[in-house]
Amino acid sequence: MKLLPQSREALDEYATAAVDDVEVLLRVIEGWAVRTVPECVALSVTLLDEDLTFTLVDDSAPGRSDGDDAGVPEDGDPHALDESGWAEMARERAFDGIRSTVSLPVVEEGRAVLTIDLYASTAHAFHGRLDGLVDALGGWQGGAVTNADLGFETLHRAEEAPERLRRQRLVDVAVGVVAARLGVTTDDAYLVLCEAAARAGVTEAQAAQVARTLLA
Repeated sequence: MKLLPQSREALDEYATAAVDDVEVLLRVIEGWAVRTVPECVALSVTLLDEDLTFTLVDDSAPGRSDGDDAGVPEDGDPHALDESGWAEMARERAFDGIRSTVSLPVVEEGRAVLTIDLYASTAHAFHGRLDGLVDALGGWQGGAVTNADLGFETLHRAEEAPERLRRQRLVDVAVGVVAARLGVTTDDAYLVLCEAAARAGVTEAQAAQVARTLLA
């Protein structure tokens, strides 16, 4: 599977110690899926606290059959060096090929910290395999939900992740500026920013932009 271009961008933007863990986790899940559910065509991991989703999609071309090389871009293929073209092709293939899904929360200290979503091309791909997934990845089987995302909504969230991170960075910088100017804690400064956004009927990011401009 291939990392969605927006997920690569988001991982590059997500400059924390956890970023390497996220990519490692994606590849660990991919390894389990390839071994245990060969029908798996995509997977997503959502960090619940950060509200960020990262996605891997099968990059084989539509209609690929065993033994051919249809999944390998050839000379002259307009998608060969075009990440946006590959993403569109992968998206179309995934939408066409998803027949079953499973969503599994991962719980730490009694609190869900992330969600793993797997997508397969056959209707019963995950039948009898959840125990293995739980054992391998530490998921909470009692919270598992099947076939709740046949529309591949996590893909949309993954595509939005870079912009979400940019907006959050803008808010974080504005909170720091407000805190410094008003002599308050960052928590209090965030509340001031939220209240200003609510009064003005704008988003937090829009209020942050105004605050940075006025207080710079």
